[in-house]
Amino acid sequence: MPQTVDSPSRVSEEEVTPRTESEDSSPVRNRLSRFFADFRHPGPWHVLVITAILALLGFGGLFFWRWMHRPATQSLSVVIADFENSTGNPQFDLALKTALTIDLQQSPLLAVSSRGKVRQTLVELKAPVDKPLTPEVAREVCSRIHDQTYLSGSIRRFARKYMVSVAAFDCSSGRSLAESKGIAESPDGIVAVLDKVAVDLRKQLGEPSDTITRFSKPLFAGRTPSLEALKAYADASRLGLEGKLQESVTPYQHALELDPEFALAFADLGVAYSNLGEQDLARKSLTRAYELRDTVDEPDQLFIVSTYSNIVTGDTQASIRNDKEWSAEYPRNPVPLLHLADLENRIGKPALAVDPAKRALQLNPGDAYPYIVLARAQLHLGQFEQAVDTCQLAIERHLDSEQIHGFLFQIAFLRLDQAEMDRQIAWAKDQPAEPYLLQQVGLMDFALGKAKNAQAVLESAADEYRRQGESELANQMVSRIPRIEAELGLTSAAHTLLARLPKSSESLTGDSVDVPVAWAHVGETARADALAKRELESHLTTTLWQEDFGPQIKAAIDLNQQRAEDAIEDLKPAIPYDLYSFDGPGMRGRAYLAAKQPDLAEVEFHKILDHPGIEPLSHNYPLAQLGLARALAAQGKTVEAGFAYKVVLQIWKDADADLPRLKEAKAEFARLATEPGRTSGETGRATTKPAPSASSPRKPSASRR
Repeated sequence: MPQTVDSPSRVSEEEVTPRTESEDSSPVRNRLSRFFADFRHPGPWHVLVITAILALLGFGGLFFWRWMHRPATQSLSVVIADFENSTGNPQFDLALKTALTIDLQQSPLLAVSSRGKVRQTLVELKAPVDKPLTPEVAREVCSRIHDQTYLSGSIRRFARKYMVSVAAFDCSSGRSLAESKGIAESPDGIVAVLDKVAVDLRKQLGEPSDTITRFSKPLFAGRTPSLEALKAYADASRLGLEGKLQESVTPYQHALELDPEFALAFADLGVAYSNLGEQDLARKSLTRAYELRDTVDEPDQLFIVSTYSNIVTGDTQASIRNDKEWSAEYPRNPVPLLHLADLENRIGKPALAVDPAKRALQLNPGDAYPYIVLARAQLHLGQFEQAVDTCQLAIERHLDSEQIHGFLFQIAFLRLDQAEMDRQIAWAKDQPAEPYLLQQVGLMDFALGKAKNAQAVLESAADEYRRQGESELANQMVSRIPRIEAELGLTSAAHTLLARLPKSSESLTGDSVDVPVAWAHVGETARADALAKRELESHLTTTLWQEDFGPQIKAAIDLNQQRAEDAIEDLKPAIPYDLYSFDGPGMRGRAYLAAKQPDLAEVEFHKILDHPGIEPLSHNYPLAQLGLARALAAQGKTVEAGFAYKVVLQIWKDADADLPRLKEAKAEFARLATEPGRTSGETGRATTKPAPSASSPRKPSASRR
């Protein structure tokens, strides 16, 4: 019987297989074989080799880990002192500091403290704000606001040439951190030299070369620099910072006469026009800035795109996306945060506005606008105590404005605090802010049913605006009146006022939807429809027009023509904006009542009654209370309806006796009292609030900075 050969025998055969000549003749292979074979019985030198290898691997791994986890270059906060100018040419004084600021703001790692922040710090230090900021004072400001670096610059003349020098110092120790110089052959060549000096300073301060390469576009890229244009631009910017918007227009225009491709001047002029209510001029300037956006640096491109999207195209979501990108790229810049917060407020998302507004305020507590945006968001959320604190902080820092005092007036009205309302009116007396506070009084009177007095007060406020040279604001404010009157039942008065409004009031801008809605309310539906079609066609990309204002006009037309179901359908796109204005839910609630759906009407009216901070002085508040009473009565909830009617009558206790809605409320309450008591099994949510509440109505100057 043959013997079976198993696998060990095959291994043995492999082991005794003769090696080839080439294998035998490899000395390296032989040495390695002996080396690793000796590790079966290691000696001291083997241990030494192993230890060395492990040490190398350990140190290499540690180095690699540290390289992969190396900290990012630290950002620096910078205060820039005014240039020391020994040339005798005053053009250099503000122009060079403005140019250096623009150059350095390109860096994502350098946060240049704004002039507003520096100015506020000087006030706190009791130092003069109208004198040049010397290096010594700049260092003191820098330390006070906990910045790290201050810069001092100088310009000197040598024969026909100019030497520009800029140095950076540590705020706490005064130690020199960097210095750069350059020589220009002529005054207009100074800006180009300053561009190079700024790049050199950024390198010395530790900014990585990749960000410098990406973010270092010359101020006058691709064209001859104009120092005179830069000076005019700097003068205009200073006037704008001081709140002198009308005065800033002329130097902006002069800068553009000198340099027709000055994109930043076009952009800032457009913003100034918008804040002055000159929307056509604003759009023209911003459109030109947008066309020239490739000539400016990255942060200014983002600013131009954001403002263009906001004011020209009205594409709110595009503007929000741009602002988020801008803020992510430049997290130390408060401007995109403010833009973002303001837009979130305007689209009815105040909860999303609070955080960016607070961050903007922390970054630039010397600017008045963050206080306005934050206080408005807090009001819309019903955070009245926090809103008061924000307003008081602005006042303490001498950054109060008409909007700040308007908010305090509104909250005082909410609290039935007549003494506080009187204080706010007294503050505005004989000041440019007076017509704004008068506007608050007029809107309050409408909410309280005192329509005759309200119209007189608002007409007076409009006259004051015109005396101040702000006719557009006057027209926008007066154009609100007919809609309010019509919704309070005063259709004849509304029609009369509509007929005598200036023609410009029908050239609708911004959120001026009230005129066509008023025409629909008074029965002129063809005219309202024509205005709606015209504006919707000319605002194809404007988010609020397409989704909120246009639907309101269509719904007003349908309600006037007894098509309640169509009005409800019209208003569906406007639902996301219900926390921006009372107009949408108020009209939707009335449509549900007309459609015999009182339970859904009740929900809409509670959107108003449960969120008093949205519009504090709105006539829609008592109308919502009346609508709630009607909805409850229609559901058979007589007791709750009776209570709601009593609240309406309490709000309008001093109203004009002939106010149509008041007469209707009295008659309905009287009929309800004569009916047999009957309540449904469910209790309606009748409100217990005694008066209209608190936040900003849509007003001409709501976006003024």
